[in-house]
Amino acid sequence: MLGRLRDGVRDGALRDRLRPGVLVPVALGVVLVLLVVAGALLGERAATVGRASVGDTGPVLVGVELPADGSAGPPTVTLSGSAAAHPRSAAVRDLLQRWVDARNTGDLAAYRATLAPGTRIDPAFAETARTQRVGSVVVRRIDPVAGGELVVPLGYVTTQDPAVAPADVRVPRLCWQVSAVIAQDGDEPRLVDPRPGSQLRTPC
Repeated sequence: MLGRLRDGVRDGALRDRLRPGVLVPVALGVVLVLLVVAGALLGERAATVGRASVGDTGPVLVGVELPADGSAGPPTVTLSGSAAAHPRSAAVRDLLQRWVDARNTGDLAAYRATLAPGTRIDPAFAETARTQRVGSVVVRRIDPVAGGELVVPLGYVTTQDPAVAPADVRVPRLCWQVSAVIAQDGDEPRLVDPRPGSQLRTPC
């Protein structure tokens, strides 16, 4: 064995294998594999954190039994223990209850009154509200963020004519997981435009 190794060194075979032209591609290949593995692990971690920020994305909302009759469930907004402990919980619940009631009755003026000035209103609001019902609303947390805003993760169920459901999920019932953002407008809390990625929905 040692004799063959010495012979290999003498005739340059081992030196050829250790040339930079051979070692560099091998090293780069190893580094690339490690980067792919690390990227996959970090991506999964980011996805887990993202899902945790808006709650369970499954068809059954946390703490709520999905109505067996196919309805959206009761329209009353409820608070988790964590949300109820927040000092502004009553104001947040009142705002969200008015938002739900306005959507369920198709009252555009009342709906507009729950939104911060300049917030975009879906031009199809009246058509959507004609058949849509919102229920099983649960506020999970009330989290203060910079600028005096509140991030409010909540879940709810909607039923609707599939024709007015979101284009990618034309179904009669949807479960929603939303991180709503509430800003203070004078003395009144108001909902602002949803942030990208703040709404998840699934047929249920």
